[in-house]
Amino acid sequence: MKRLLIGLASLVLAVLAMLPALASLDSEPPKDAEFTYARIRYHMTPDAIFVREVPWHHDYPYGDETFPTFVKEVSRVHTASNAYQIVDIDSPDLFKYPFAYLCEPGYLELNDKDTKNFREYLERGGFVMVDDFRGPRHLSNLVYQMKKVFPNRNMVPLTVSHSIFDSFYKIESLDMRPPYGPGPVEFLGLEDDHGRLMMVIDYNNDLSEFWEWLDEGSLSLHDAAVSLKFGTNYLIYALTH
Repeated sequence: MKRLLIGLASLVLAVLAMLPALASLDSEPPKDAEFTYARIRYHMTPDAIFVREVPWHHDYPYGDETFPTFVKEVSRVHTASNAYQIVDIDSPDLFKYPFAYLCEPGYLELNDKDTKNFREYLERGGFVMVDDFRGPRHLSNLVYQMKKVFPNRNMVPLTVSHSIFDSFYKIESLDMRPPYGPGPVEFLGLEDDHGRLMMVIDYNNDLSEFWEWLDEGSLSLHDAAVSLKFGTNYLIYALTH
């Protein structure tokens, strides 16, 4: 009976995961964009079926539209509001995008193909922004899954003196307020053998939530501006390292 329930849950998750992707097929990013925001679609743990929205899909596509729009306005990077794309974590298409976004990693479940592709992506210079998750259980799952990718590498706390926080904007403090609790916010990183950040992790935080609701005015404009500064710094760091 337990095996049957797990099988049914996996089937439902597969169907749910397909629906948003099918809806996005009519949204093609501009071919001349220098930056396209890649949202990673991943295989999920069985308990993801109990989440209101498919976990990898949170804040899509509104956060995905706001971020490149802001980047275009404040930098010389040629991009557009529709410069975003859903990319499977096990797909060779992932290598087309030097910058990728992954949310709700508490529901991430890597199989062997995922692990191999993700490792190669990161080792070849890819950069991943991990966002929108909170609580020790979800952090523990991210740590566990990334140990499949890099068994001998650990996530490290980032301080405001790290160059990623001075790559475009000068971030003065990492003490920011998340859109909802619990806190406190922490910034973690995963480095390669040369000290390059391959991944930045917004723990107990959700920058894309600010991006999504910016036009609605339902969250602090100041906090939204700060969140976009962080995202822009991540991107410029990724493109220059």
